[in-house]
Amino acid sequence: MTLQLMIEPAFSLAYQRYAGYRPGETLRLYVRTGGPGTGGLFYAIEKDQQLPGDALFEVEGLRFVIRPADFWYFNGGTLRYDQRYGDFGFQFSNPGLDA
Repeated sequence: MTLQLMIEPAFSLAYQRYAGYRPGETLRLYVRTGGPGTGGLFYAIEKDQQLPGDALFEVEGLRFVIRPADFWYFNGGTLRYDQRYGDFGFQFSNPGLDA
């Protein structure tokens, strides 16, 4: 499966500005379960290394990787940053997952 994901340059630049990541670093995008009660899914990002089979997106110097098991959560989506919301203006949308 080929993963189609748009990571806008402003998203990468905001991660560098607000989270202190530097060009050349690799960040893993993934989905995990958690939360109170019955839990739920949430999108997460953390510093990591590229593994065989990962999808790789290089944007404004940062390397974003996604494991094949998480492809379907991200496929067809867009990661963006909206400065109107300050440090927490990170947004993910995926019309393919809308119910």
